[in-house]
Amino acid sequence: MEIVIASIHTRFDQSREEMTARILRAIENPYTRILGHPTGRLLLRREPFALDLGVILRRAAELGVAVEHNAAPERLDLNDRDLRLAKELGCKIVVDSDSHDARNLGKMDYGVRQLRRAWLEPRNVLNTLEAEGFLAGLRERP
Repeated sequence: MEIVIASIHTRFDQSREEMTARILRAIENPYTRILGHPTGRLLLRREPFALDLGVILRRAAELGVAVEHNAAPERLDLNDRDLRLAKELGCKIVVDSDSHDARNLGKMDYGVRQLRRAWLEPRNVLNTLEAEGFLAGLRERP
């Protein structure tokens, strides 16, 4: 696979310590290049996971694992404060619309607005680059 994205999709009720350790294991896998919707929140439906986001973002930055900003309006995960922290810690950021079909591609504007609230610029977001720059900005494949 060219790009492996690790995302939590089950067992949302783990303790802060368990969830943090679980996500750290996922990003420490040498094949993981992006951490998807890091907090797992669904606005008005599900609170963010209990986790130590600072620890996770620091480790992602150390490993070169990018973190996703999911622009779907029901997610907006990471939020603007978390995106700002990710940038300050040196994380690479990617933005997407969580599209499962082409109809959702128009939701990218929500993500761009959130990135701007966090004071991120195009140079801070990997997928504003040409394809070669995007791939080069991700963690190297093993």
